[in-house]
Amino acid sequence: MMRLWATFLLLFPRVAAARNPPTRPLNVIIISFDALRADRLGVLGQKRPLTPNLDRLARQSYLFSNAVTQAPWTLPSMASFFTSTYPHQHQLTNKFSVFTEDRRELATLPRRMETMAEAFLDNGYRTAAFTGGGGLEGSFGFSRGFDVYFDSDTFDGFRLTFPLSLDWIRRQGQRPFFLFVHGYDVHGQYIETDKIKSRFADPHYHGPFTGSLKEFLKLRMMTIKGEPIHITQADARFWRALYDEKVLRADEKFGRFWSELKRLPGLLDRTVIVVIADHGDQYYEHGGFDHGMTLYEELVHVPLIIPVPGRPGRTIKSQVRLVDVMPTLLDLCRLRVTPRLKLQMKGRDLVPLMDGQSSPREAVSETDFLLQSFKRSLRTAEGWKLIYDLENLRAELYDLKTDPGEHHDLRREKPGRARAMTRRLFKSLGMKSPI
Repeated sequence: MMRLWATFLLLFPRVAAARNPPTRPLNVIIISFDALRADRLGVLGQKRPLTPNLDRLARQSYLFSNAVTQAPWTLPSMASFFTSTYPHQHQLTNKFSVFTEDRRELATLPRRMETMAEAFLDNGYRTAAFTGGGGLEGSFGFSRGFDVYFDSDTFDGFRLTFPLSLDWIRRQGQRPFFLFVHGYDVHGQYIETDKIKSRFADPHYHGPFTGSLKEFLKLRMMTIKGEPIHITQADARFWRALYDEKVLRADEKFGRFWSELKRLPGLLDRTVIVVIADHGDQYYEHGGFDHGMTLYEELVHVPLIIPVPGRPGRTIKSQVRLVDVMPTLLDLCRLRVTPRLKLQMKGRDLVPLMDGQSSPREAVSETDFLLQSFKRSLRTAEGWKLIYDLENLRAELYDLKTDPGEHHDLRREKPGRARAMTRRLFKSLGMKSPI
């Protein structure tokens, strides 16, 4: 069953600062490829031809090659994205705020949090979102600020949301709009047919796996339970090949969507596009499958592509965060921002980086996934990364410059750095350091 959420009146009115909007406001289209790893893009080093359409767009855009998500699964990551706050601040870290045998209450975004969509709505924009549901169901609070919010009972993809988005765009006329489009096309639980055949799989693979959803869900549940998974590297390559096939198919759908956008007269000349992923995915790189349980690079390093009308774009290697996107869009579109929202946003505007200025920033990521994994990470602007397990009180330390795959834990070799980063991490979280 599909659900259509329409919100025309906000529960709490806000007074915006007096500032004249631009004579011709920019539109915004945000496209979220759920679970797309940064290392799958050709412009970020992938050798397989998986993303020709995204690569073409990236070459004429601001490509942020070192972007970090604030959580390794959809619900908390997108709550951070839409509020420019961290999971420990918005508290939308699991689907249930209460989960007992006798009582279950869905978690929702706190009313005190102002969303990106609300900011655009308050500035006279039409707002719409077309999502695949799941962790983006409107009932979690994501529908706030949207005139139209579409989600699905299943993990659905761009085959559904791209056509709906195009139909909506064509009906907007000259009024500025803010649009969010999302698809689960590369997600492990998304399948278009019972079995997917990968163009990248080893034709000589005769292992135990066929790539079915049932097999994937079993590996996922073993990961969540902390059970050891004993498979061969050939098995792991098989699963990665299936993932790569999904990436290619998603890129093909994006290419068709982009072609339709280009056919709309003048649209791209007055529209800021943002391409993101909320998180990545793991396929046995650190012994597990799916996402949410860890904070390794395969989960937190994500694509971020922003073409801006009238700007040539370039690759920006400085580290940035998904929480930085909201203040950036508010700046680019010259929106009136409430004092409350200015205080709320923890991200920093990316426009100075686009203008060639230096703006170093650290990145924090968090997960309390299913109340099974309690981890926090700090990634410095210089490429050092600390992962701290709150349950086991144990740190891991990596030098991403020399060890991007996080295979060599330097905690014992660099105890001073590990202690100092632990203290910085806990300070940023507003928590007392254990050391």
